[in-house]
Amino acid sequence: MKYLLILLAVAMGTLSHAQDKARFYVGTGARGEGSSITLCELNLTSGAVTVIDTFNSVVGPGYVVLSPDKKNLYSVNQDNTIAAFAVGEGGKLTFLNSQPAEGQNPCHVSVHPSGRMAFLANYGGGSWAGYPLVKTGRLHDASAKYQFSGSGPDKSRQEKPHAHCVVPSPDGKYVYVSDLGTDRLMNYQIDKKSGQVVPNPAQAYFSTKPGAGPRHLAIHSSGKYLYLLNEMHTTLTACAIDSKGVVSELETVPTIPADFKEKNTSAAVRIHPNGKFVYVSNRGYNSIHGFEILKDGKLKNVGEVQKEIGTPRDFNFDPSGKFMVVGNQKTNDLVVYRVDPDTGKMTFLSKGIALKDPICFQFL
Repeated sequence: MKYLLILLAVAMGTLSHAQDKARFYVGTGARGEGSSITLCELNLTSGAVTVIDTFNSVVGPGYVVLSPDKKNLYSVNQDNTIAAFAVGEGGKLTFLNSQPAEGQNPCHVSVHPSGRMAFLANYGGGSWAGYPLVKTGRLHDASAKYQFSGSGPDKSRQEKPHAHCVVPSPDGKYVYVSDLGTDRLMNYQIDKKSGQVVPNPAQAYFSTKPGAGPRHLAIHSSGKYLYLLNEMHTTLTACAIDSKGVVSELETVPTIPADFKEKNTSAAVRIHPNGKFVYVSNRGYNSIHGFEILKDGKLKNVGEVQKEIGTPRDFNFDPSGKFMVVGNQKTNDLVVYRVDPDTGKMTFLSKGIALKDPICFQFL
């Protein structure tokens, strides 16, 4: 009995230790030296960040995403490819294979809720593609390819299509693609059995205000609401999604003060793990801004933070939602904030490690 109690105490201590830390991957915009996917660990007591390992199998792995079961990781890379990795013990990555991006400058990647398909958006090429996945997580040849056409009123940024983000709905029935170049959120329907992806017959696309430049989007876990971040207008559009996948605007709110006149571009939008808040990052004004998600999907301001933030391309929350890691492109480092899960308020905790051009975060 005494021996069993000792084993139980050791096991509980090990579990407690594991719960005190969270590991996450960082994608980079760097080429050459430092062009790695970096595995880091966040101490959930102190907020300290430590580098655990680096993986150098691909060139410029900018945006990365984990499969729903956390057994695979996918990256889009500066050599115009998408790559698949197996996630091993402790987060160690093993390269599986890669496929052509079917376009130029892939900038975003996501995985279908079923884990059977990966999607990417090509910014330079103004296109997107979908790839069937086998059980091991390897990528098949692209089975869905869509090229956009058109332009927007700002010819310096909207001279042609620029697909920037592709996100499937939580129920897996639809996939939405933001096109900064044409001020559209494209809408597609997915056949779960065949894997065929076609334009949604109920709505081909949702249009933002001209010149808004829709960049990234986040869909609430309920599947009822979508939040579209407009890079050029620095606004956040709250939308409703109906039973047919049709998107309609609820309201559009500013993400920076009206009196800020210097150059600013919005970057990332993420929903808090508890589903109560949505946050956005701004580059130029250099902030993370939070909003409470009300019962009708509309937004209520909960405040912003700027301390030690410089050109925040991306940020993300640990699974508990108590900590937020922000990546600074300007200073090549990470910043950690504590987040109150009840109020959504953010409090500066620490300035973390130096990391070259951090542009995407994914927690295990």
